[in-house]
Amino acid sequence: MNRTELFLALVVFLLAALVYETGDGNTPEFVVIPVLLILFLLPIYVVGALIIENAINR
Repeated sequence: MNRTELFLALVVFLLAALVYETGDGNTPEFVVIPVLLILFLLPIYVVGALIIENAINR
């Protein structure tokens, strides 16, 4: 994972966090579900990709 991919992942994560914070109880499900998936799965993917790439390069 190069710096560009990491930067884009950070941008997506922060935008999802912003949508989550500004949403209220009336936010539709089709917006909430993808935002929550991004918030919880993107960090796991980024850390996993970094671990795998570092393990392969050694």
